Amino acid sequence: MKLLIILDLDHTLIYGSYAESETAELLFQHNKYLKVYKRHLAEDLVKLCQAKADIIVYTTALRRYAKTICNLLDIQPIELLSRKNCKTIHGKLKKEIKHEWIANYNRIVIVDDSPNVWMNDSDKIDFLVPDEFRGDANDLGLHTIINKLNRY
Repeated sequence: MKLLIILDLDHTLIYGSYAESETAELLFQHNKYLKVYKRHLAEDLVKLCQAKADIIVYTTALRRYAKTICNLLDIQPIELLSRKNCKTIHGKLKKEIKHEWIANYNRIVIVDDSPNVWMNDSDKIDFLVPDEFRGDANDLGLHTIINKLNRY
C-alpha cells in the first residue's frame, strides 16, 4: 500500500510561545519574543512516519519558519507547503488536498490538531487528531497518534 502522511507543525509537533518559558523542551528561539517548543515524542513520530510513508509538511505558518522546524526535527518531506499554499476563505486559511495525492496514494493520513482547516475530503483520507499542544512537558498527545500510525 502506498501511504502519504501529511504533518502539521503548530500545536501538533511544536508550540510557539511569547511567554517567558514553557515546561516543554525548547526547540529554538525564533526571534527576540517568540520561543518554539518541541512536543514530547515529536521526533519519534517523525521517524515512524519516514519509515512508513512519504511525508508532506503542510502548515499555515511562513515557509522560512516551517523550514527551520523541519530541519531541527529532521523531517525530510517530499514537499513543504506553507501559508502561501493555503487558500483564504472568509478570512481564514484553509489547506487543500491536491488531486495528484489522491491519484498517487492508496491512503492519506493527516496528522493535524485542526482538521477543520482542510477543504477537501476523500474516502482515502484518515485524520489523526491529537489534542492541541500548548507547551506542556507532560503532554502525551502524540503517544496515541504513534499507536494509531503503527497500524498502517
